[in-house]
Amino acid sequence: MNPLLRIPPPVYALLLLGLCKGLDNLAPLPLDLASPTLGTAVAAPGLALMFWAWLSFLKKKTTPIPTGEPSAMVAEGPYRFSRNPMYLGFLPMLASVVFFTGSVVYLLAPAGFFLIVDKLFVPYEEAKLERLFGAEYARFKRSVPRWR
Repeated sequence: MNPLLRIPPPVYALLLLGLCKGLDNLAPLPLDLASPTLGTAVAAPGLALMFWAWLSFLKKKTTPIPTGEPSAMVAEGPYRFSRNPMYLGFLPMLASVVFFTGSVVYLLAPAGFFLIVDKLFVPYEEAKLERLFGAEYARFKRSVPRWR
């Protein structure tokens, strides 16, 4: 297993926000759209999507941890529309920080997070699910897009 997978996705999200904070301190890029109300409106759907996905794992009594060993395949709830709704939920939450801080620099966080999960976590998870669930996962993969 790639050692970078030992760092959970939420930690990557926090590290990216910290990097953005440092960049914002060095070279701020203010935005006139600073608004906690708008920030909340952007973050809330992402949080709801993540919670719905997490509940889907609870119902199946399997782990939502990317490096954990799943005991069941989850294809219900938001997984009917996307193979990665938890990761998708992070994106608006990270993007919302732009509106809470009033700085465009924070758009680097969702972009960086997407690249990390798309290139590191998703291929690892897909290979594991293919190995564990075979044809069932192959059908799921053909019928549900990775990112939607």
